[in-house]
Amino acid sequence: MRRHKIDILKPPTGRDDYGEPLDEWPVFKANIWASKEDVIGKEFYSALTTGTKVEKKFTTQYFNDISSEMRIKHGNAIYEIIGQPINVGDKNLELLYYCRLVN
Repeated sequence: MRRHKIDILKPPTGRDDYGEPLDEWPVFKANIWASKEDVIGKEFYSALTTGTKVEKKFTTQYFNDISSEMRIKHGNAIYEIIGQPINVGDKNLELLYYCRLVN
């Protein structure tokens, strides 16, 4: 059930006045309804074999312009998207994101 509101953040672009890369991740899509689940069981052990710690999975409606370079913000928590979001059943209805906590 999609009962969580999330924001999709895109990577920062540009530089500040000193020529340093910006650190702010601007909102790409705001207030998206999502389901949020812990990764457990077979999925958890499968994720461990990739050498990447996957902690949560989110599911949202389908968007064709979301990539693995983006992040998900839920409350004060920021999650890195691991791998390309999955088009569930190739039906263009839902996207599944495997994520790990950044902060």
